Amino acid sequence: MVFTLMHRRLAAGVWVLSLCLLPGCDEGPKQLTQAEAQYADLVGRGVAPKDPAWDSVIAAFEAIPKDSKARPEAERRLEALRTLRGKLPPRPLATPGATGPGADAVEAQRAECERLAKELGTASEAQREQVRQALTACREKLVRLEASAHPPGEGGGAEPEGAH
Repeated sequence: MVFTLMHRRLAAGVWVLSLCLLPGCDEGPKQLTQAEAQYADLVGRGVAPKDPAWDSVIAAFEAIPKDSKARPEAERRLEALRTLRGKLPPRPLATPGATGPGADAVEAQRAECERLAKELGTASEAQREQVRQALTACREKLVRLEASAHPPGEGGGAEPEGAH
């Protein structure tokens, strides 16, 4: 009888342990859902990535256990947030440009658009829409300037003889 009681307790212990090892004990998906709700709220309100309000969201994603099945998604979100919070690159990698006559106005406009893009990344919530509108207008003006400021031989003037 003592032997049977010991077996029952051992079997119950194994059963409880197996329940904890099943996916139901992984709190990561629940934590991920809560962190994503915070994430969506801040995105919906247009909170800038460098705003301190994001610190708690980052902490929530980092709190997801490393062995959780939800960790890969948390890592993707963390990487995206780190990228957005990082330093802005000095210039776009590919920028259509013009050199030669008329390029000074284009370069000045391009520099202004770059300044506004950087400002947008650091602007407060109250300033973001105004800076965004100014950047849109700046880009539109840049496109117009680039269209009319072609260097010789790049389609800005008359076609060379025999071009057809």
